[in-house]
Amino acid sequence: MRSRRGRKAIAGWAILSAMLVFAAPSALLAEDKGLSPEIRIVYLAREGDPAYAEVASDDGVFRPPLPEPYPGAELAIRDTRATAHAIGATVTLDKQVLAPDADAVGAARSIAEGGAVAIIADLPVDDFTAVAKALPAAALPIFNIRHSADALRRALCSTGAFHVIPSTSMATDALAQFLVRKTWRRVLVLYGPLPSDKLLADAFQASAKKFGAKIVDTKSFIFGNDPRRRDQTNVAIMTASEDYDILFLADTLGDFGRFVPYEQAKPRPVIGTEGLRPSAWDAVAERYGAPQVNHRFERNAHRPMTDYDWAAWVAVRAVVEAVARAKATTGPAIEAALARVDLPIDISKGVEGSFRPWDHQFRQSIMLHSGDAVIGYAPFEGFLHQRTPLDTLGTDEGEAACKAPSP
Repeated sequence: MRSRRGRKAIAGWAILSAMLVFAAPSALLAEDKGLSPEIRIVYLAREGDPAYAEVASDDGVFRPPLPEPYPGAELAIRDTRATAHAIGATVTLDKQVLAPDADAVGAARSIAEGGAVAIIADLPVDDFTAVAKALPAAALPIFNIRHSADALRRALCSTGAFHVIPSTSMATDALAQFLVRKTWRRVLVLYGPLPSDKLLADAFQASAKKFGAKIVDTKSFIFGNDPRRRDQTNVAIMTASEDYDILFLADTLGDFGRFVPYEQAKPRPVIGTEGLRPSAWDAVAERYGAPQVNHRFERNAHRPMTDYDWAAWVAVRAVVEAVARAKATTGPAIEAALARVDLPIDISKGVEGSFRPWDHQFRQSIMLHSGDAVIGYAPFEGFLHQRTPLDTLGTDEGEAACKAPSP
């Protein structure tokens, strides 16, 4: 952490937080000393997962590989130890790494049959989808800690998949709310050549329409220096003709976009994959107990906490809360508690989170951050909902392909 944030003060608060925040168990089970379950959570990963491979670079720019988020789950085991002890439970975390050619479905079935109560699935999207569809919906919760596609939520909403990481539409809704709140309503959209770029741009356009921002134009860019394609390679030319308040950039590769903030024809803020960005978590967050979580994580993992680390941390906490608050001690019981009880979970982001019953997406606030500061937390004041303002972000019940089960 930076010196201006006060490392000593943070360290002191971290110790106090570890003693107090997790020491008070849920009142629902604090006196139930007869309950002595072994709660086994399995973290399932695959050897050689391309998500954690070294990033190929053709432009000479060093891009460090994404770190595996297992330390987030390890931290949660330590953070919830006092609560587990107080309710007479033992929570364990096992890590299983599949060989490159191993059957993920078979491994998941063996885990469920072996008595585990939850799977944290750090798997490629095809493996995660296959596992979620193959296991019975009520067998145990299968936590998605890294895949954000809204289509995945639609496809798996009748399974045991629980999505801790925010969906793409939650992230773009957060940005759209910020723009409307600031009255920066006229937006120019630039998107890249990858399918993921177009999906992100489409999601933001839907969010802009949802909250009342205006898309003045959408333009696609390409990589290269071909002078015949300057209308798609030159940022100054692409941004010269329209008047706009802000530029939304969808460049999931992160190459072209590095230069966009400083090559526009007009001095305008940039949001999206550069400039102001949405995320589940940020390592420089300064409010709601986040500095203490970040400090504990960095002390143990020796690196900053990522979105995916945080998602793994929340997955473990969700299981422990289901045990403590709903007296759920088996996979089916924990799955039912998370899916139907609207179980509140403290996530150090200002408001408690819970899983939506219709698509199992985790309700949460979204951090909007620059390179070294969290600028705001969505949903913002003034965006109202009949249940909770958190449901202004992402797919609401009336828009979902699946409906909530009966309580």
